[in-house]
Amino acid sequence: MAQFYISVVERTDPVALDDARLLFESYGEWLGDLVGTTTLAAEIATLPAPYESPSGILLVARDESGRAVGIVGVREHSGPACEIKRLFVREEARGHGLGRALARAGLDHARALGYAECYLTSVPGVMDGALRMYRALGFAESERFRDFSHVRDDVRLIFMKRAL
Repeated sequence: MAQFYISVVERTDPVALDDARLLFESYGEWLGDLVGTTTLAAEIATLPAPYESPSGILLVARDESGRAVGIVGVREHSGPACEIKRLFVREEARGHGLGRALARAGLDHARALGYAECYLTSVPGVMDGALRMYRALGFAESERFRDFSHVRDDVRLIFMKRAL
């Protein structure tokens, strides 16, 4: 059985920051032009912001060899609410529960940061496995909570939230 190790990406760790950038770039390549790359490019340029303490966290998962294979970010949304973003697992590491482990770790950190509610966005048809996982973790569909005008008009987004 595959083992993975999840750790916090710190601004002072250039290796972890490079791995986070590469995973974000892989995430963007995987999505293609579905949701646009404007906001993703800005995030890559400023990592670990907006996912750093005191209002967020960026987590990277490594396999047994130390290779970065997954990532998730938690950032402030507004007041007592946060948002889980950029949950991504490399294809070769999928099917071992790593996405669920990253999501749970993100939720645990969100609680520890004092958030009471968590939001996320997903793309049906592309992220169906993730949608099933989010529902199993207690997320339910919600109203639109952020401006996604950078996303193509023909792309359907699902907005979800859950209490922490």
